[in-house]
Amino acid sequence: MPRLLRRFGRRAGAPVGAAPAEGPRTVLEDLSHRYLLRSSAVDESTVRDLLRDLPADARRPVVVVDVPPDAARNLGEELGTLLGRLSDGEPLAVRLVLSGAAAPAGEAGPLAQRLADAWRITLEAPDAAAVLTPGGLLYVSEPATPGGGWWRFVPDAAPEALGIRLPAPRWQRALARVPAGRVGACVARPVPAGMLLSPADAAAPRPGDPAYAAAAHPEKVSVLLGVPRAAPVPADDLATLLAGLPADARSSVRLVPADGREAVTLAEDVCDLLGTELEVTLGLPLSGDGTAEAAAESVRLLSTEGEFTWSPPLTALKCFPARDDGSRPEPEPTGWSLPGAPAGAGDEPALLLASGARAFAVRSGLWLGKDSAPPREIGRRPTDARALRVTVDSACLTGRERDAHLKGLAALLAELDAPARAHAEIAGPADAAPELVAELRKFAVRTGLAFAAPAETQTAETEVAGLREPGTPAAPLPAVTAAPVTTTGRAPAARPATASSPEPLPVVATTVRAETTAAVPLAGPLPDSASTVSTAESTPAVSRAACTPQAAPAVAVVPTVALTATGPLQSSAARPPATSPEPAPAEAPRTTVRAPAPAVAPAPAPLRPAPTGLSGERDRHAFRELAADIWEEHSGPVGQALIRLPALRSSGEEGANADLIAVRLYLSSGPDDPFGARALAADPDRLRPYAVCLASGLRRLPALRGTLIRAVPQPGIPDDVVPGAVLTCDAPLDVVHAEARGAAVPPDALVRYAIRPVTARRTSVLTRDGDGAGALFAAGTSFTVLARRERGDGSPARVLLAETPGGGGPFREPSAGALEKLDAAARRSAAGETPWPGRCTGPLRLYVPPAS
Repeated sequence: MPRLLRRFGRRAGAPVGAAPAEGPRTVLEDLSHRYLLRSSAVDESTVRDLLRDLPADARRPVVVVDVPPDAARNLGEELGTLLGRLSDGEPLAVRLVLSGAAAPAGEAGPLAQRLADAWRITLEAPDAAAVLTPGGLLYVSEPATPGGGWWRFVPDAAPEALGIRLPAPRWQRALARVPAGRVGACVARPVPAGMLLSPADAAAPRPGDPAYAAAAHPEKVSVLLGVPRAAPVPADDLATLLAGLPADARSSVRLVPADGREAVTLAEDVCDLLGTELEVTLGLPLSGDGTAEAAAESVRLLSTEGEFTWSPPLTALKCFPARDDGSRPEPEPTGWSLPGAPAGAGDEPALLLASGARAFAVRSGLWLGKDSAPPREIGRRPTDARALRVTVDSACLTGRERDAHLKGLAALLAELDAPARAHAEIAGPADAAPELVAELRKFAVRTGLAFAAPAETQTAETEVAGLREPGTPAAPLPAVTAAPVTTTGRAPAARPATASSPEPLPVVATTVRAETTAAVPLAGPLPDSASTVSTAESTPAVSRAACTPQAAPAVAVVPTVALTATGPLQSSAARPPATSPEPAPAEAPRTTVRAPAPAVAPAPAPLRPAPTGLSGERDRHAFRELAADIWEEHSGPVGQALIRLPALRSSGEEGANADLIAVRLYLSSGPDDPFGARALAADPDRLRPYAVCLASGLRRLPALRGTLIRAVPQPGIPDDVVPGAVLTCDAPLDVVHAEARGAAVPPDALVRYAIRPVTARRTSVLTRDGDGAGALFAAGTSFTVLARRERGDGSPARVLLAETPGGGGPFREPSAGALEKLDAAARRSAAGETPWPGRCTGPLRLYVPPAS
């Protein structure tokens, strides 16, 4: 012992660990081959729980330094004493988690190298800020040297780079060959679990963010998709990233949603682009018990705001590309956590209850029924982070076995973890009789579940009322002095709770950030040391400065928000499978399936304000209910268009699919059809959700410039259409782009309206080949009459219009030259092979005479 003390430059007679009486000091905790150096003033160390996750034994001990500057007076002594004790055991390697210990430090070399040489032991240390993650993975987010991160230092030998993760997963070496940076409109960045692909304008993730909480799988590369509160990741960019991975890494990829959006639809789109199958998790995989094995993972859903919610019974799916005929195989479950259900090869995510009914884990939650599989519409319903939907089939609500089925369901729900129970809502089938709905409502009250009305009886307003509001506000982030180690927290284990009184489980994400200096050249023995270092031993003292952080970071404790609901919730992020390999033309045969309502009269109703802006979840859900019978007819072509043109997603993938389906539905509907122009004008209240999605979809299409033509079947120009009058359309207005290749021209017998546009949208992007002359104005667009030209000299009657600026902006009349160009386009001869489309013929329904 005296020899060890001399090697530290400490008096032989001084007590071990002596420090000034005033102020905190460094103390050592021994946690079975895991050693924590922390401040004596912080009894509950932030990193203690994560330290227990680190793999360690007598041959590979771990030392974590978690000391703030005010307690670092005796840090060098404590660290040196510990390393001396460990070296006596001749370990294979000591893992030293001290931020920056492996960073270059001039001629003296890295601190870790000097310690390894002094104590004749192998050390593994980071060259920058170290991150402790749940599950025992050590990570360096921004290595100090290219190809660095963690290094192994052997006495009197050159250091060896180990990569940014320790222990290194099987895929780390292959993934290291993939350069980080721009991928289309996104940026690829390394994260502990693999790689993160997020929009270029989104901030880089930091410890404590969801991207750092994802568990690293030892065999599978996790590609995390997006960040909360950011735009979705386009399929093209994701396909480009995956195609650039080395073959050995690409074969083991799993897609992980990290932005709160379900990624099944995105995965299917990428499967089509790459022609291969892909695994996708339904939430963020979290480490379950401190090991990195797949069996220890639990999956937790994430809201779009970045809050953890509930754990889905179905955790992962394998998606497949569409077949040659355009059909798509159903996603295959690959992971589930249904209590009591087997999870092995050949098994399915189902549990046979004592009553004879079967409970299936599905994307949206659970389905209880007697069939061998849930209905397709139940299986395809997407995951919603706000509600675990429990759907009971009508067969389980009739007969003498009803009580037994519900009792078995209650027992199953009681075995779910607390977050899942807290977010569970129960729903009956759409065809359930009122008395069955009443029984189900009573069951929901008895078991403490939210009740969701059957889909057929629920209105859009009911769904809004059922949206879950945060039960508690997010807690403020207290500032706490911390150490030079960065940690990301884990969700604690579920607290016991009963099915009748579920209790939400808080999720604690703890962040400890610190900036540390590079290793400082050793300056000799510590102050107040009377002894000298033996020249023969040639052992340097440990400099206090080399172990002291310069900045104290903050600890962020973020609890989950408890959510409750009274009505069903359904996301519109997913689309039904494609039914054709490519989009059909916009001028497709007219839709003949009638909307679920009586036929509307052709007479127009008084004009009401037209929808503007982007659609919301309520509108998209209500629109899908209106168009349920014909939804799949349009979803496939729209999905293919989104793959070809990712920019159509615009502000969000959730809305793009429904919005563009509304546009395509309108383009394939005749004026008198249930979703045609007259229906929109005559029955605006019932079709309001459709109108909102249609207006939102038009905003996603590219704008169009040039001259647009509309025809009116009248012998002459109406008397009230005079210069200065304002014409307003009460439904989307179909027009032809006169300058487009092969554009049709109206027959001379029709009055031609030549329009100078501002907000017209090109609809050819939804056609099979992306070509065509069709265009649309949104409902409510106004036009100012510039001039009227009566029939004569063989020329057709024509009206020259300019779109009136929206928002009350000033109207500027075109120049004489522009007016003449507009008139010339309206006078074109009708000779040609392209017939004039009937949908581009008809009046603008509302005429507002100019003020006298």
